[in-house]
Amino acid sequence: MCPFPWLLMLVFLCVLCYKGVVAKAVPGGATPMPHRGPVAGRPVDLTLQAGAVGTPVVEACMAKLHDSGVFDSHRLLKPMLRRMARAGTEDGQDQRTYRTGYHGGIWQVDHHDFRLTMDTRRYPQLLPVWDNIMAQFGILWADVRWKDLRKPLYSSLAAGMKLLTVPDQIPPSIPAQAAFWRNYCNNALDKSPNNYVRAAMGIPGCRVPALDLVFALDGSASLGDDNFELSKDFINTIIKSFTIGPDHIRVGVIQYSFSVSPEVELKDHRSVAPLVQAVENVGYEEGLFTHTGEALQYLTTHSFTVENGARQVTRAVPKVSVILTDGQSGDFHDVRVRSQQAHAAGITVFPVGVTNDVDQEELETMAGNSGKVFKVRWFHDLERIVADIEESLCRAVAAVSIGTAVTGDLNKDAVRHLSFAVPEEGMTFKLTLNRGQVAVYGSTVLTNPNEAVHNFTLTSGDIFFRPAPLLTQDRHRSVYVSVYGLSDRSSFTLATTAGDTATSHSPQQQQQATAHSSGLLYNLNRWCLTLTCCLSMYLTM
Repeated sequence: MCPFPWLLMLVFLCVLCYKGVVAKAVPGGATPMPHRGPVAGRPVDLTLQAGAVGTPVVEACMAKLHDSGVFDSHRLLKPMLRRMARAGTEDGQDQRTYRTGYHGGIWQVDHHDFRLTMDTRRYPQLLPVWDNIMAQFGILWADVRWKDLRKPLYSSLAAGMKLLTVPDQIPPSIPAQAAFWRNYCNNALDKSPNNYVRAAMGIPGCRVPALDLVFALDGSASLGDDNFELSKDFINTIIKSFTIGPDHIRVGVIQYSFSVSPEVELKDHRSVAPLVQAVENVGYEEGLFTHTGEALQYLTTHSFTVENGARQVTRAVPKVSVILTDGQSGDFHDVRVRSQQAHAAGITVFPVGVTNDVDQEELETMAGNSGKVFKVRWFHDLERIVADIEESLCRAVAAVSIGTAVTGDLNKDAVRHLSFAVPEEGMTFKLTLNRGQVAVYGSTVLTNPNEAVHNFTLTSGDIFFRPAPLLTQDRHRSVYVSVYGLSDRSSFTLATTAGDTATSHSPQQQQQATAHSSGLLYNLNRWCLTLTCCLSMYLTM
């Protein structure tokens, strides 16, 4: 005869399985299925999938490294990592990348080189990187094994740390980097330095079609004539790397010290040559003070206004200011207030501190959450951060308010980066294609999502999105959206509303929603039925 507790367990399992079936089959059951759109919470992240390959995967890894700041103190490291992936394995698409018995991944980190990343006694410079990796990605590097490098993000982190163990610094020129790569990093597939040079030439440049960019030159007397000229050279080097024009990159320049002087407005120049000449013609004021707060106020109330050449908010063009300074401001309280006002106006600030006299706290205040701090010791070192600043400019995000319909034109492979503050009730995106085809990717963790890393995707119609609940008291969180052109001369409108106002969804979205909402119940029912059958067989023996 069966013991009474076993009978109770059998009845309980049967009831649990029945409730699970009903909840799946009946709308309004114990766990009702959302009525439209995919459910956030099943994000795609191929950077953590072993064996993932392709340019989007590599670009997502680089975006994660950029957002995390893990290697920010080593300015040439990230550009070199990007070239290494293309030169070594064609972004993982070389058939030998994941060969049997080799676990170095896309960046082909040999087992010996991987062991070097574990040797913090010999290479103490790795300790802060370990700490950053733990803080940003939750990865305890001491527990990582070589086979984990089959996951692209792990491979990129290992390759970056390997570069930090070599005795020489990464050279700035591409040919010199190719030789550096061949000597220190390229043992697995034995490719020539020419592969590196070709890879560097073949990687697409900045794909952001439009940007409103204003440089703020420190004109205080402490700089001196030579350093002021180096500052202008630095600005012109960046300008020459972009496509300048009214529909592309617009550039302005101000000079600040005791007061602010507008040197070039965003609306002034339609091509690169006259713009470069205008920067060269800027005269050094040798002002008595460094009123950085006043410069921030001028940027907010004057430089980035439509009247002076900034584009309408409906165009969702990122507004970015690169502010050079050689010391602490004379109006620190104003810096705090004016930085907050600039951020509230959707301006991303990249402060560049030169010399050891700069105040790190002040630079971080100016940058806020959306910007990024750059520091060099001497003005002639500014050329070493050009590539990193160019990358940061290409990743700049336009902050858009819910309810503002964004219109844009994109050629194939061009991209527009946006951000929204998601209310507690979630929000709805509606994509209208006016011409051509685009793809929208959204993420709460990556500022530049793509097909390899995203929470949701949209190619037409509308979608409701509500991120996971926050653990803090903040009732809003950011969602980052990237719109990619899939064909030339594409035109789109992306509208947003608070709450769930979606009216339609594609079969694919319905399939995603169904799979997500019922996946847990499916697993529960499967195990319940298995346990019930096993228990029944045991009791009848």
